[in-house]
Amino acid sequence: MLLTPLDDIERSLGTERPALLVLGRPSCDDCVAWYAALSAWQPPRPLDIHTLDLTTPEGTAFKAANAWTEHIDFIPFNVLYVNGEPVEHWTGERLERLEQRLEALEG
Repeated sequence: MLLTPLDDIERSLGTERPALLVLGRPSCDDCVAWYAALSAWQPPRPLDIHTLDLTTPEGTAFKAANAWTEHIDFIPFNVLYVNGEPVEHWTGERLERLEQRLEALEG
């Protein structure tokens, strides 16, 4: 699976198909493990996966534009977007949890 860094924070995610945004940073061991797991994973349905390093200028701008990010205590933090709207969010790096979220979209 291809993970694409989010370089345009104005971009609407999940408009054509579901999109997962993973907020993290490269110095986070759990984030690096999650990125590796996602890279090797084949999703059960079409899905775009974007990463956003919170320590970059884009990450700082994203946090400023999205007040809800102040409440993130742990990373990686995942946000699933459908039709341009966040529909689920969770912390951690379990593929089973992501697959359950995607299955719930089908129902």
